[in-house]
Amino acid sequence: MHEGDILLRSIHKNAEMGKGTIPVVLDAVEDPAMQMALRHQLSEYETVAKTAEEMLQRRGLPAKDPGAFQQAMSGMMIRAQTLTDKSPSHVAEMMIRGSTMGTVQMTREIHRWEAAEEETVALAKKLLQIEERNIQQMKKFL
Repeated sequence: MHEGDILLRSIHKNAEMGKGTIPVVLDAVEDPAMQMALRHQLSEYETVAKTAEEMLQRRGLPAKDPGAFQQAMSGMMIRAQTLTDKSPSHVAEMMIRGSTMGTVQMTREIHRWEAAEEETVALAKKLLQIEERNIQQMKKFL
């Protein structure tokens, strides 16, 4: 498998995790400003995931979603953590942790696969910027 393909799959997986977890968080959030921020983040993840999926398809590669077990565990953990505390501060902290993990992963992947095609690296950097913006946006709710 080509290095750009590996980076592209990582981008897709990261964006799909965001797509999968934000709706679970939205179910727990009552603050209208936070709901709006999360919907915007969801839209950005959807756009990146779709772009990565289209790029993979052009290469004749299937777009693999994060494992069902991983998605289910994330959803269960979010539901459990919001059962006792649905405050914007607590939800923001959870989202910051998730985006921080995404930031670390994307930074590592960009460094590891820096020789990948320019289009792929650009998409990885776009996702990294989205993750970093999401962290800044959630800090307002702490």
